[in-house]
Formats: sequence, structure tokens, C-alpha cells
Amino acid sequence: MKKLCHTYILLTASLIFAGCAQETEYPFLEPLPASTYPISWNIKQTRALVDNSVLKESCREKADGTNESIGVWGQYTMNQNGQNRTMQEFVATPLNYGIKESENNALDHWYYPGDLRYWQTPAVYDFRACYPQELMTTLMTQMDATMFQGGPINTSTLQEDILVAAIQIDTRRTNLSEPVPLNMKHIFAAIQFKVKAVDGFVPATGEGVTSCWLQNKTNAANLFTPSGYLVHSGNASPDITWHPYESSAAPMYKWKHQGVKFDKENTLYTSNNGLEGEQYTHNNGWLFVVPQTVKEGTLQFCYTLKNSGEQVFPVNIPAITYEEGKQYTYMLEVRGSEVEVKLTIAPWNYLESSHDITI
Repeated sequence: MKKLCHTYILLTASLIFAGCAQETEYPFLEPLPASTYPISWNIKQTRALVDNSVLKESCREKADGTNESIGVWGQYTMNQNGQNRTMQEFVATPLNYGIKESENNALDHWYYPGDLRYWQTPAVYDFRACYPQELMTTLMTQMDATMFQGGPINTSTLQEDILVAAIQIDTRRTNLSEPVPLNMKHIFAAIQFKVKAVDGFVPATGEGVTSCWLQNKTNAANLFTPSGYLVHSGNASPDITWHPYESSAAPMYKWKHQGVKFDKENTLYTSNNGLEGEQYTHNNGWLFVVPQTVKEGTLQFCYTLKNSGEQVFPVNIPAITYEEGKQYTYMLEVRGSEVEVKLTIAPWNYLESSHDITI
């Protein structure tokens, strides 16, 4: 019994020293897979205004290469020999939707090129993603697992629904068989304008809206601007921050038409094909704007009417803070020479409004 016990102790000690020797021999090389689970993805389908499509369809690979991709950056930090080491796992890696050949649906339809990547543990992972990847890489000056930042992004010319996501995962507190949840968020706010006649007012025969635009009343600093710098930071608590850039009193988002009729029925006139103002028609009448605060009495919605020649009708936009991921609908109710503005605010993901605000 003593011999047996002694042999057992020596064998245990040998295993311990063998394990230590292996760690010492490869102290900083990428460790072997510590789990049998590949890193997979669960992309929350966010209602997008771009082409009225969901992310799955937009990112489905097409033979002509016209599909978009979600770009992913990922890194993990683990302790090796008493020191924290950070290693890159994904760098501008495209995610597409479909069944990856020969993988037997291993990645739940969202897949990346090349070999499967396996979770390392114990480790803390930081992931960051954007859509559409190709466009975002032209706008940002820094893109990694911890931060996106860049600009200025000018929404006077850029009207694309850009989405971002970030998450931090501690492998010691996570079921690694579950896919990584990427909750994509809109970086812009969306606004639209509607016009209707109310209280029995009947516009003159042939009357219609011929142009509209937004305009600051003065050239003062820190007013509404179509441009801004974007910072998307944080992984445990992701945050979208905008820094508005260069305001002026020049007309913004100008739209022009031969004349769109408005009456007692709601008329989203900017959704009609116009002579100018493709930014309105690109997203079914919605304008993507930089999230920012509008000060009281500084911003106007201006429009012209067919029967009024060059006369401009300005309507004050009440003070408001535009937030990313929200939709703002302005209803201009015309009673002859009087115009009342009603505002409806809704989360971007819903078709119906959450509440009405009468101003």
C-alpha cells in the first residue's frame, strides 16, 4: 500500500511539472482552443429604412457581389504568467448571412471567412461591429474592438442607415455554446415632414408645395448642423457620442418639386420624386440627421407654394434634442395663413408612434 501510494504521488507530481513545462515553453503564443465551441453570432434584426430590408437580406451573399457586410472587430484579454495579454481575434472581419459550405450550419447562418475561431478561457472578450462595413471604413479614422471614431460625417450628402454594436463577454460567466448577441443601433436620428389642411381649410385650385428646406436663422455658432464627428466607445456599456461640426445659415436638405398637392389628407410630399433633393426620396421621405440639441427660436422649416411665387413661409422648429435611434415626424397643419406644428416621436424600430406632442 505504501508503494502504491508513493507511486501515485510521484505520478501526480510529474503531471504537475509537465503542465508547468508546457506553459513555460509557450508563454505568449496564442493558446490552444480551451473550449469546443466556435464563436458564433446572433444579429438582432433592426428595422432599417435602407431599401426597407432587414440585415439578413442585405448581408446575404449575392453572385454579383452587391451584398453588404457587417464588419466585426474582436479581441480577448487573458492572464498568462501573471500578466494580462490582449490578442486580436477579429480585425475588419466581414459577417455575411447564409449557409457556409461544408460547415453544416455551424455558425447559425451568420458566418465569417476562413477557419472557425474558438473561445479561449478564462478570458474577457471585447467585440465591436458596424453596418455597412465598406461605407464605415471610409468614414472612420479609428476602428478597433474598443472604439470607432471619425468624421466629419455630412448628412447633406450621406443618407445611409448606419448601425453599430458593441459587447463585452467574460467567458467565466457566459454560456459559450450561445452565439454572441450583437444588438445593432442606429447612429442617426430620422426626421420627416408632412403637410395637411385642417379645420375646413381648402387650398386654392392647383396649390401645392414646390420646395422646402431647413435653415438656421443666423450664422451664430453651435446651431443645428448636418455634420458631426462620431465616437462609439465602451463595450460593457456601449455609448454613441456626436460632436456637431460647423453650423451656418445656409439652406440645408433643400427639396424642390413642380408642386405637390396637400389637402385634408396627410401628404408626405417629400417622398415624391422631386427636381432636387434626392436625400428625401432615398429613404421614403425620411431625413437622417446628426443627433444634437436644437435651441429655441434658432431653426426653421421653410417652404414655398406654387401659387405664391418666391414667397418663403418659415415655420419655427421648437427646441428639441434629437437622439440616435429615434424617429421624429413633424405634421404641419395649415389653417389658411396659420400653421401649427405637431411632433410625433417614436423608437426607430416601431412603425407606430409611441406618443404625440402638440406644440
